[in-house]
Amino acid sequence: MDMDLTSQALYQASDIIVAWIFSIVLALFIGYYIWKKRKWGILWDYVTTTNHRKIGTMYILSGLLFFFRGGVDALLIRTQLIAPNTEFWVFQGDKYNGLFTTHGTIMIFFVAMPILIGLMNVVVPLQIGAKDLAFPILNSLSFWLFFSGAILFNLSFFFGTPPNAGWTAYAPLSISQFTPDVGNSFYIFSIQLSGIGTLLTAINMIVTILRLRAPGMKMFRMPLFTWSTFVTSVLILIAFSTLSVALYLLMFDRMFGTSFFTGSEGDPVYWQHLFWIFGHPEVYILALPAFGIFSDVISTFSKKIIFGYSSMVLSIILIGFLGFMVWVHHMFTVGLGPMVNTFFAVTTMLIAVPTGIKVFNWLFTMRGGQIQLTVPMLFAIGFIPSFTMGGVTGVMLAIPSADFQFHDSYFVVGHFHYTILGATVLGIFAGIYYWYPKITGKMLDERLGKWHFWLFIIGFHLTFLPMHFAGLNGMPRRVFTYTKEDGVFFFNSLSTIGAFVMGIGMLFFAWNVYKTYRSKQQVENDCWDGRTLEWAVSSPPKEDDFNTAPIVDSLEPLWQLKKNQQKWTNKLPQRPNPISTKSVIPAVIAATLFLFSLAMIYQWHTLASLTAVVTIIIIIFLSWCDKRVENVQKGNLLKKDLNILFDDKKMGFFLYLAIDGIMFAVLFATYFLYTPASIGPRPEQVFESKTVILSSIFLLTSSGTIALSERGLKKQNNKIFHTGFIMTTILALAFLSSTFHEFYNYWMKGFVIDLNVFLSSFFVLVGLHAAHVLFGLGWLLQLYIQLKMHKIPLVLYQEKQTIFSYYWHFVDIVWVFIVLIVYLPYLG
Repeated sequence: MDMDLTSQALYQASDIIVAWIFSIVLALFIGYYIWKKRKWGILWDYVTTTNHRKIGTMYILSGLLFFFRGGVDALLIRTQLIAPNTEFWVFQGDKYNGLFTTHGTIMIFFVAMPILIGLMNVVVPLQIGAKDLAFPILNSLSFWLFFSGAILFNLSFFFGTPPNAGWTAYAPLSISQFTPDVGNSFYIFSIQLSGIGTLLTAINMIVTILRLRAPGMKMFRMPLFTWSTFVTSVLILIAFSTLSVALYLLMFDRMFGTSFFTGSEGDPVYWQHLFWIFGHPEVYILALPAFGIFSDVISTFSKKIIFGYSSMVLSIILIGFLGFMVWVHHMFTVGLGPMVNTFFAVTTMLIAVPTGIKVFNWLFTMRGGQIQLTVPMLFAIGFIPSFTMGGVTGVMLAIPSADFQFHDSYFVVGHFHYTILGATVLGIFAGIYYWYPKITGKMLDERLGKWHFWLFIIGFHLTFLPMHFAGLNGMPRRVFTYTKEDGVFFFNSLSTIGAFVMGIGMLFFAWNVYKTYRSKQQVENDCWDGRTLEWAVSSPPKEDDFNTAPIVDSLEPLWQLKKNQQKWTNKLPQRPNPISTKSVIPAVIAATLFLFSLAMIYQWHTLASLTAVVTIIIIIFLSWCDKRVENVQKGNLLKKDLNILFDDKKMGFFLYLAIDGIMFAVLFATYFLYTPASIGPRPEQVFESKTVILSSIFLLTSSGTIALSERGLKKQNNKIFHTGFIMTTILALAFLSSTFHEFYNYWMKGFVIDLNVFLSSFFVLVGLHAAHVLFGLGWLLQLYIQLKMHKIPLVLYQEKQTIFSYYWHFVDIVWVFIVLIVYLPYLG
């Protein structure tokens, strides 16, 4: 009997055992190859690089790796659904729940996002005539945070506890009461970790595009891929900030007993609002870069300037704006009422207008052009009808009365894949084939590429078109089986065949990449006869390609020069750029945050505290390793150069403050929604006016003292500087002591975080603000130590002090809102 139980347990874990064996063998093979071919130097070069092309390449390679991982999940799903009452391997019940959850999450967060960001990394600086992104070290950190999050998420499967609440992680299913294992905690921390990297990338892209463009390249002379990157980055700032707060609250529900999204006080619909405020803009975060790729590809291979450039730019902006006004169409069935549903139905239909403008402009660009049916162009042409079909079904879903029939059926699954896969994945392949020569200096094989395209596009339609009919025949999504009487066997069998056809197409792509890697044949720099600036530099680009900045006087300056048979002679000295350097510190920071997340998932609080402290120490060390110090001391960086670089840094920091502000705004909304609670103590029974007044005096006064310190530093008056510094430190400590005393008193009275949803909202908001003050105090002290140890020239210290002052004033402004919104309405 025991043997049977053991055998059954082994069989249920056989998928994990196979995955471990495969991964170990693959790791040994890769390790042997690196050792045999002596590739350790190249590996270390990429680990420590801050160069945009190399980081972009790592993003793309990582995304493609996870593409095959998520693709295997898709094939397992389709195999389980190939026929009625199928029991394929172990993928039934909760195993199937984990399978479709990992498939969706990987494809959205760890495939589509990184490959697009990788293409942005490689191409955007070249298209605007910049040497690199504005913040190279930050770019490296962004990649390693993404990669750490992706590895963390995939570990959940190897540990036998994959997330199983769907890629949307709907509460209350994702709460520990209903999914007690750690799978959905892996979801929270892995998405949070990689999401921080994505937010940092958005900051980097925005500053790069706004600050590092070549002379004469006005905003309306930028290539459309750069425009789409810019708008996408703005969307990321808002959408991912909202998602971060949603995951923050979900973490408290799972680990600390709060009830934001469950119980008699919590509201599961609130999770849906927060998630889809992120989720639907995420559709355009994935689609807009693909639109930019198609615009560049279609223009290049039609030998025509893009039709209606200004309307294309405006439509990108309009799509981004409307993207935040349609999220409720995912929630028509939750009972928000006819007025709300009607409003969001109208906005959903409106967003089809700018999208339609883009489609017609692409068609008009091809009309009368000299069309070349290269592989990138085939993917672009294949995208237009595929995405249009997804748009049509989207309009159908925008009708609330119809959505009641379609909702949570396979019709939605088909629509979603037509829009995401039909736009994003086809765009990714168009971009990879188009820019592969620029990234590597080699051309992917056209014949193999066309096999890839035709198999993939045929398999795509064969997979997802029948899903619409399966949904119309009543098949719900996320089910692992069905009966013969359901009448959906034919549609599911077609979908399964189509999925394997797509898989075969991907094997052609993999062989193409391997064959090209082995090839010695190099291509010329402008192998596609391109129209934008990236084709004016070497393939692959060198770090000194834009040592002199080209002067841009038209929308397509490179094409104009080639048309007039001229060489590029009008160039200016390149503006100051960040110091090119190599550093392993970003990878180490990501590794420590990976360990912190793992410790939090398993609630190893000692290890979590230790890794948090180590991470802060490493960040401080990075701050002390300022490569500008040596250049300032040698006179290589003049005052005007430092001012330009400081303006870059200020813009980036203000964008960070915008992210922080959005997060606090969502927490204020949460507090407003849940206060007062229906049960338990009310705010007027909890708050004490004396504590609030004292805390306000301490913190708000510190804004004046930090300004005094900054003034003393600028005037080089040590007495004023030290007075301001000491007073700021004392006031910060006094505020933290007051806050600690306040929290301790509440705890002693039984007013704990999980007592009711009002107290939960209060503690997560005010506690996060207190953490900001504590972080700021540590930041201020290490700055002072740097100054006293003469580790940094005064001019650089003044920059750091100014940035810190912006942070401190922001923290004080947040406190003002806390007093006005949280405390004041309830103080007697």
